Amino acid sequence: MDLIVTKWIGMEAAVMLAHDRKEELLQRFPAAFVHAAAGMQRSISIPEDARAVSRFQPDGVCPLGEGGIFTALWNLAEQMESGLEVDLRKIPVRQETIEICEYFDINPYNVLSGGSFLIAARDGAALAEELSHQDIPTAVIGRMTKGNDRILWNAGNKRFLDRPQRDEMYKVNRREGIE
Repeated sequence: MDLIVTKWIGMEAAVMLAHDRKEELLQRFPAAFVHAAAGMQRSISIPEDARAVSRFQPDGVCPLGEGGIFTALWNLAEQMESGLEVDLRKIPVRQETIEICEYFDINPYNVLSGGSFLIAARDGAALAEELSHQDIPTAVIGRMTKGNDRILWNAGNKRFLDRPQRDEMYKVNRREGIE
């Protein structure tokens, strides 16, 4: 089965930080950049996406949320009692998210990612095409495998997916004295 991600990872964290830490971010980034990050708020609503995905009847679905894509990958592999192989370079992430996460020293793969789904489907390309026709950006990022290995590839380098970690947003909140 193929693994598909809808929209972009880390959106929810980028939106929250663009709103909550706007003045700080404006010291580092152009106003248009911060505005674009905050504007991703419109992409976080998922009811239409959920209906579109369910019509295709995928084999497994995991909404992204706390802990980000890495937690969702782990949870879906557990749910499906399967291993997986994922190409990190294929995981969709917006530049605003990358820059904001870098600024706050947090990992975009382990951060709030509401608004996206991780989907397992037998024909990922067909599902991705169908969702694209409904204006839902998608990317095929890997596949489910036999066994238990959860492998992440990055430019030919192989590593194993760690057990889910605490969401990286807690690092930002801890610096603020919020827990």
